[in-house]
Amino acid sequence: MIRVALLPGDGVGAEVLEGPTRLLRQLAEQGLVEVTGPWPVGARAAAVTGEVLPEETLAACDDADAILLGAVGEDPGVPPEVCPRPEVALHRLRARYDLRLSVRDIPLGEDGDLTVVRNLIGGSYGTGPADRTYSAGGGEAADVLRLTPERVAEVVELGIDRLLQQGGGTAAGRLVSVDKANLYATGRLWRQVATDVAGRRGVPVEHRYVDRAAFELGSGAEVPAVIVTEGLLGDILSDLAAGRAGSPALCGSASIHPGPPAQGRCQGLFEPAHGSAPRRAGLRQVDPLGGFLALVALLQHFDATRALGDRLRAATHTVLRQGPWTYDLAPAGVAPASTFEVADAVLAAFGSTAPGDARGPVEVRPEPDVRVPAEVLASWTTDVLESVGVRPAHARDVAHVLGYADLSGIDSHGIARLPAYVTMIGNGAIAADGDPVVHSDGGAVALVDGQGLLGHPVTTVALEEAVERARRYGVGWVNVRRSSHHGASGSYVHDVATQGLVGLVATNTGPIVAPTGTGRPYFGTNPLALGVPVAGEEPMVFDMATSAVAGGKFEIALRQGLPVPLGWGLTAEGEPTTDPAAVFPGKGALLPLGSDRERSSHKGYGLGLLVEVLTGVLAGGPLGPEVGNLTFRSEPRPPGTSHLVVVLDPARLGDAAHMRGEMHRMLAELRGLLPVDEELPVRTPGQRAAAERARRRADGVPLDRETHAALVSLGDRLGRPLGAAARG
Repeated sequence: MIRVALLPGDGVGAEVLEGPTRLLRQLAEQGLVEVTGPWPVGARAAAVTGEVLPEETLAACDDADAILLGAVGEDPGVPPEVCPRPEVALHRLRARYDLRLSVRDIPLGEDGDLTVVRNLIGGSYGTGPADRTYSAGGGEAADVLRLTPERVAEVVELGIDRLLQQGGGTAAGRLVSVDKANLYATGRLWRQVATDVAGRRGVPVEHRYVDRAAFELGSGAEVPAVIVTEGLLGDILSDLAAGRAGSPALCGSASIHPGPPAQGRCQGLFEPAHGSAPRRAGLRQVDPLGGFLALVALLQHFDATRALGDRLRAATHTVLRQGPWTYDLAPAGVAPASTFEVADAVLAAFGSTAPGDARGPVEVRPEPDVRVPAEVLASWTTDVLESVGVRPAHARDVAHVLGYADLSGIDSHGIARLPAYVTMIGNGAIAADGDPVVHSDGGAVALVDGQGLLGHPVTTVALEEAVERARRYGVGWVNVRRSSHHGASGSYVHDVATQGLVGLVATNTGPIVAPTGTGRPYFGTNPLALGVPVAGEEPMVFDMATSAVAGGKFEIALRQGLPVPLGWGLTAEGEPTTDPAAVFPGKGALLPLGSDRERSSHKGYGLGLLVEVLTGVLAGGPLGPEVGNLTFRSEPRPPGTSHLVVVLDPARLGDAAHMRGEMHRMLAELRGLLPVDEELPVRTPGQRAAAERARRRADGVPLDRETHAALVSLGDRLGRPLGAAARG
């Protein structure tokens, strides 16, 4: 049985492989293949481990027969300074397993399919450092194009093998060898070797200069079944063929080693030929067919799974003909489908398409909506954090705050944040263990030094200090410095209000909001929360960002592939946009509350400034651009976040029970006001969240597909599988 190592990689890689991964896992459940991973690689791996190709990934690849890779390249969540050359991971994999031959398959509809076979070592790609001379100070640079008869012959041999495989043992299509024999000595060698090998194998071969071959592909001429050519020429021609097919996504690529494995078990690396497409990452727009075509090539490479590969190829062609189609292929007037909708269609077609013997029917089930009980998430969160060195009490504090957000429907600040916390602990930006230090003269005011720890236990300590002082003095005012992201501020004021006290919590955050009058970010979203006890119902919790919208809304839009409303953010050039990828993370800037001057954005800007004063200035912490971000960082340094926690005992002002009753009366009157639109009644702060908490306690916390996949990957990597706890 073959074993496949999954490496989703960067950018759109995970989205493109979501459907193929689902199919592989279901084939594995039926004993047809083995699957391991997902394993980190590329920019995302570097952000977490400091290595583009971590040792655990290499070990998994050594122990697999094949690698299924999503994409390696630029990733919107990883600044270039963190990982300037993620493609090195791909080069190392090819070198480690001597994957010196490339096979690309492009479906061309009625024109048939085209297979391009080329070399990855030798030719334009060189054989080592001696073939490259880099420019020094603007001087001469050189690349040596070097070919040997053996390297040419193995490309042609493999091309003929593929031609015969397609024809069931006979050459059912045309074999074309492409070169530049009228200019290069290597081209003349290529033509001679191709002629000799084809003659020995008894297969007719046609020769084309590369410019003529490009013209034929671009002009709509008859397409050969197989092209064999030098590496760079094949790279260009296969992309040209994908353009003729309609999309760069329509190209599955295999990098293989001829003969027995050179290292471990690995015989090949299979991937869609397109790049990581960072600007489309998270938008669910990219065509997943390249991922399926890569899986087709993988399955067809092995005798034991070739029939399954044929079956998946037929399913992919069915969707190409009938739809649904993503934006790049959708005909005019046809609404484009999402990445996952196209993947679902391929899997459905696979379930009803069975050419050849595929070892019986394969059941392909749709991915269920994932709902996980809140207590399961809390326990798992604690377990994950303890596994990276966080002490149990602190881990429980984090789980409590994340759980409040998840139950309240504040999905941007719930368990979706956990991978970022683990990443920052791993790279040293957040300290895993330690104790916050309380500085106080014994009065109502105190200062807490968070020691660079997770913000949740730090703020919990500050809250306890403020409550104790409020009980003693009537009010407790506690500033915090040297902390980090502390989750939903509403969680803390909710806890205070359930004790009959009034709570106010504010925090500064990393710079992603542009003050009115500029397009450059300076402040964070700088949220502010107030919690007040109410008679006969849950506390009123007012939790707001001082920006037009919380930054987490952009993360949700990216995960769901949705645009954002105009007025939420600006591009790096300061232009209004509805594309979340042009704003977040670290691309453009969010707008302050109000969005523009006409809607009083100067007031939102002023509120953000107010929070910065109450937190960073008073606590003596970093200000504005000096504060670190949670979701994107140029270097692993402590965030230096500052908070403010204020707790008031209302009993010091009069009858606390009467105050709670008055709160109840006021909120009831507000909800009873005649609405302008009956479908949109007047609501009060925290009303929707309280109702959502009741629903989610009963039904479980819903996790979107992207978040669930990220959590499963995190758990698998840390040996704390979420899948064992809940799947749907």
